Amino acid sequence: MPSTCLIFSVKGMARISSRSSNPGERSRTRRFFNLVSVIYPFIERNLTPAYRKALRKLDLESGLSVLDLATGTGILAAAFSERGHPTTGIDFAASLLYRARKKFPSVTFREMDLVELDGIQDRSFGIVSMGYFLHGVDAEFRQEVLEEAGRIASDYVIVFDYGRPGNFLVRFIEWVEGPHYAAYLAASREEEFRDAGLEIVDDFPTSSFGQVWVCRHLSSPSANRRDLVV
Repeated sequence: MPSTCLIFSVKGMARISSRSSNPGERSRTRRFFNLVSVIYPFIERNLTPAYRKALRKLDLESGLSVLDLATGTGILAAAFSERGHPTTGIDFAASLLYRARKKFPSVTFREMDLVELDGIQDRSFGIVSMGYFLHGVDAEFRQEVLEEAGRIASDYVIVFDYGRPGNFLVRFIEWVEGPHYAAYLAASREEEFRDAGLEIVDDFPTSSFGQVWVCRHLSSPSANRRDLVV
C-alpha cells in the first residue's frame, strides 16, 4: 500500500468535471453542514448501530483499506475502523471533521472536496464507502462521484443511503438540506450504479428507510451476488 501522501497526490489540482457541482450550491452546502454539526449527536445515535450491524452482516475482509467519502463526523469510517480496516475519511466541512478527529483518533481524516477525487490514485483503496451522501446531490454529480469511487476502489464500492422515503422528520431535514432528495428516491440505484461501471452484488435494508448497496466493477470476474453472513 503506498503512503497516504502518494495516494492523495493531486495532479496539479485537477478536478472532476464541475458541470454539475455549482459553486454557489456547494458553498451553501458547506455552510449548512458546518452550521448543523451541533445536531449530529442525534444523527450519530441513530445511524451508528445500523452501520455496525450492516458491516457485521457483510463480514468483509478486515485487511481491506477504506476511503469514506463525505465522512461527516466519521461514524461510518469509525465503524469500518472498529472491524480492523485501515480507514481514511474525507469531507469539506471543517466543523464536522473537528468532531470526527476528536472522537475517532484511530481514523485518518482529511479536509477535501469531492470535486478533487481525481487527484487520488487508481485502485488505491480496497473499499470506497459513502453514508447518506448521494441523496443530497444532483444526478450528474452522483454519477461523477460513483465513477470516481469505482476508479479508486480495488474491490468494493459500498453505499449507505435512503432506500425508501423516510418519516416526516426525515423529509423535513432533507427539505432543509437541499432540493435533490425526491429526485434521488425516484431514480433507479441499479441503473445509476451500472452507468458508473458498477454492479450490485449485495443489498439489504438497514432501517425503516435505509439501505446498503455493495458494488463491484462490472468487469470483475467475481462480480456476482455474495452470500450474506447472518
